[in-house]
Amino acid sequence: MTELPPPATTRRAGRVLVLILAYNAERHICGVLERIPLELLNTDEVHFLVLDDASGDAGVEAALGWVAEHDVTNVTVLRNGVNQGYGGNQKLGFRLAVDCAFDFAVLLHGDGQYSPTLLPDVIEVWRRTGADVVLGTRMWSAASARRGGMPAYKIVGNRILTRLQNLLTGESLSEYHTGLRGYATAFLRRVPFEINTNDFHFDTEILLQAFHARARVAEMNIPTHYGDEHCYVNGLKYAYDVLKATLQFRLQQKGMFCSLKYRNPDRTSYADKTGMAYSSHRMALDLIRKVNPRKVLDVGCGAGFVARECEKAGARVTGLDQSPPPPDAMSAFISARLDEDECPVNLSDFDLVLLLDVIEHLNEPEQFLLKLRESYQSRRAAGAVPPPVILSTPNVAFVTVRLNLLLGKFTYAERGILDITHRRLFTRGSLVRMLEDCGYQIEKVLPVPVPFDAVFGGRLGPPLTLLSRLLCAVWPRLFAFQFIVLCRPRPGARQLLTESEQLLIAEEDFYSVLRPHVVDQAARTGDTAVN
Repeated sequence: MTELPPPATTRRAGRVLVLILAYNAERHICGVLERIPLELLNTDEVHFLVLDDASGDAGVEAALGWVAEHDVTNVTVLRNGVNQGYGGNQKLGFRLAVDCAFDFAVLLHGDGQYSPTLLPDVIEVWRRTGADVVLGTRMWSAASARRGGMPAYKIVGNRILTRLQNLLTGESLSEYHTGLRGYATAFLRRVPFEINTNDFHFDTEILLQAFHARARVAEMNIPTHYGDEHCYVNGLKYAYDVLKATLQFRLQQKGMFCSLKYRNPDRTSYADKTGMAYSSHRMALDLIRKVNPRKVLDVGCGAGFVARECEKAGARVTGLDQSPPPPDAMSAFISARLDEDECPVNLSDFDLVLLLDVIEHLNEPEQFLLKLRESYQSRRAAGAVPPPVILSTPNVAFVTVRLNLLLGKFTYAERGILDITHRRLFTRGSLVRMLEDCGYQIEKVLPVPVPFDAVFGGRLGPPLTLLSRLLCAVWPRLFAFQFIVLCRPRPGARQLLTESEQLLIAEEDFYSVLRPHVVDQAARTGDTAVN
């Protein structure tokens, strides 16, 4: 048995690992190796890995015998000590492809169903197109598939499954279920393929990961061949698993499900909702127009979608967030970690404060709200009031969350109420209570309907949004997807003391008058704890 070549000091462009999956393939493995094109043997650019999945036959011995007989130097034969399953065996091969610095990994079945003579074509498509995923499709022609021996029921099942999957994913593949496929290792590094299933629908899950990562997928037509190989796939279970995985992927894309398999931290979490009817940002903009502010503080401004609209209306917006927005989004930006830093602004410098979809991301929103309130240091006449605050946050008591809890489910998602990045969740009552406890006077609470336009779009979105709006009006605590609150910080202790100082002591500093007296008293009583 030869060993896999170590990573090259200087990477060769286009190093390819061909992964031959073998399970009880003693009758076919030598035939597969025999049909490998000669130009791919004994070359540094391509290596073959026969990965036997703890078979009960002599397939490994047969493969080793063929390698020795033909004096081939670029074939490695490995046997798993414990059966890993079809998907688990692929994981091992792809992990080796990544760790050994190959550029492309091609999957080939050891039972001969897919001809090794197609390998140069798969590699050529990858090199020519730069695709992340290359699929050899048999379903370009049902007649060709039938001539190749594919049973009629499998042709029908393949077509139905592929059609349903295309509808759910929005893609347009000819076939999802081919076993001849190749993956660029740059793509494999980007996706968590090792947490995928070990079962046969691994092929579906890694394709869904490719869609989620916006990978480039290329298809090539291949002939169909069905011989005397044994099929270990339970068709009904496979179809169920495939549809379940694809539906979960669809739900995740719409923010209603969350799996680590399809998470991509590089993707933008929030889209622009300012143009979406009855969205929280659109409703917030309506409130902003009524306030008509000149200077706005946008806390947690993100990409600056709302700030940009405020700027168009003539307001000057200062953003407050950890990461800066695009340079043209707002007039000014201050970098701050909302959970940790002191409030770096004075609220008296602004006419309006925005806290849109922010507090649910904070560890301690109460502490932040208190710091924000205490940052007000009036530079105006005595009796001036702090600026109003427009705040929005999800409603954790929304009807679907309640129903899921009734069924014992509490599933996080990529977006929505149970966004996996949310740390604190509120009902209408708990939100109002928290704001009042933190010293904010509630002026208005508005329910926000479900953003069906974002979920479904087209003709279905608007009527569903309208229905959601009506239900919100009838029972907001149950049917509101979010709440928007218009509130105002009450004057804090420091502000009230400052105004009292101006009235009682004229222009002298109240604290400078009081502190020496406190120190003298402490000295007389021997209390050193008072400074």
